[in-house]
Amino acid sequence: MPNRRVIFSSYVIPKESTDLEEGVTKWTIDGAINKTLGSKGTATLTGSQWGESWSSFQHPEQYWEDCGNDWEDMGEAYNGVLTISGATSLNVDTDVASVAVVFLYVKNLGTASTEGLILSLDGSNYKIYIPPQGSVNIRGDGTTLQMEDVKVNKVTDNTLVEFIIAK
Repeated sequence: MPNRRVIFSSYVIPKESTDLEEGVTKWTIDGAINKTLGSKGTATLTGSQWGESWSSFQHPEQYWEDCGNDWEDMGEAYNGVLTISGATSLNVDTDVASVAVVFLYVKNLGTASTEGLILSLDGSNYKIYIPPQGSVNIRGDGTTLQMEDVKVNKVTDNTLVEFIIAK
C-alpha cells in the first residue's frame, strides 16, 4: 500500500485601511507587523487507512467493483457533506477508537450566523468555535489526540461539515 500524506498551509495578510481624499480606501500591510504570516506542514499518514472513509468525501459505491456492470448508470453523486444536528463523533471506524489522530480538517459549510459549529478534542469540552464558512486544521502529535475524542456539535441550528480525519 502506498504511503499517504497531507500537505497543508495557512497564509495571513494583516491589512490596514487608509481613506484617501478621493473617497477611495487603500489597503496596505499593517506597518506594525510589516510581513505576511503563515506556515506549511506535512502530516505523514498510516499507509493503510480504513478504505477511503478517512474523509467525508465517500460514497457507498465508490469502488468500481461495487458498481456492478452498469457504473455509468449510477447517476447519483455523493456530495461529501455530513449533517450536524447534535453531538457527533467524526471517528469513522469504531475499531480504531483509541488510535491517535495524525491530521484533522473540519470545514463548517453553514452560511447563516446561527449555523456555528463547536469542536471538541477531548470528547466532552467543546472549546473550538468554527464559524459559518470557517475551517480548522490540526496536525496531531501522534499519541495524545485519539479518534474517539474528536467530536463536533451545532451551536444553535443544524449545520453541514466536510472533514478529513486520518491516523
